[in-house]
Amino acid sequence: MHAAKAERTKRVSLKSQAYETLKRRILNCELKPGAAVTVADLAVDLGMGRMPVLQAVERLTLDGLVEVMPRKGVVVSPVSLDDLVEINEVRLLNEVQAARWAAERATKTQIQALRTNLTRMKEALSARDVADMIALDSEFHALISEAAGNSILAELLANLHDRSQRFWTLSLKVPGHNDLVCEQHAVIIDAIATGDPDKAETAIRDHINAFQSNIVDEVLRR
Repeated sequence: MHAAKAERTKRVSLKSQAYETLKRRILNCELKPGAAVTVADLAVDLGMGRMPVLQAVERLTLDGLVEVMPRKGVVVSPVSLDDLVEINEVRLLNEVQAARWAAERATKTQIQALRTNLTRMKEALSARDVADMIALDSEFHALISEAAGNSILAELLANLHDRSQRFWTLSLKVPGHNDLVCEQHAVIIDAIATGDPDKAETAIRDHINAFQSNIVDEVLRR
C-alpha cells in the first residue's frame, strides 16, 4: 500500500513539475506563440516519461495556452491584439470588483504585503531585472485578489494574468513603461490602504487600460 501511494505521489509530482515548467516557458515566450512541438520531444527535453507531459498538456489546453492539432502536435497558442482586447475586457469586469473589495476588506498585513511588493518591484526596476519585474507584477495582482476575499474570483484572475503575461514579455522594451507601472501600483495601494473603493476602481482601470495601450503602441511601432 505504501509503495502504491508513493508511486501515485511521484506521478502527481512529475505532472505538476511538467506543467509548471512548460507554463513558465510559454509565458516567458521561450516556447514562442505559434510554435509546434511534440509530446515526445517535450518529454525528452524535460527528462521524464510521456504520461506526465500529456497530463500537463491537457491542463495547459484548459488554460488556453496550447492546442493539440492533428499532424502538428502541441501548438503554443498564438497571441493577437484581438486576444489582448478580449482578455482586458474580462479583466476590467472582474479586476475592478476585486480592487473595490480589497479596499473594503484588506487587512493591515495584506496592505503591508502590497507595500513590500512595490519596494521589491522598484528594486527590480533599478536592477533592470525583467524576469523579477514580471514575477512581482503577477504577485501584486494575486495579493489584490487575496485581499478581495473571493477565491473563485482569484482563480479566474490568475488565469487572465497568466494569459496576459506573454504580452508583458513581448512589450517590455518600451522606455519608461516599467516606471509607470510602479507609479500606478503605488496609486492602487494607496486607494486600498485608505479604504476608498471608488479610487481603487479608477486606479486599477487606468492601470489595465495603460497596459493595453502600451502593447498596442509597441505592436504598431514594430
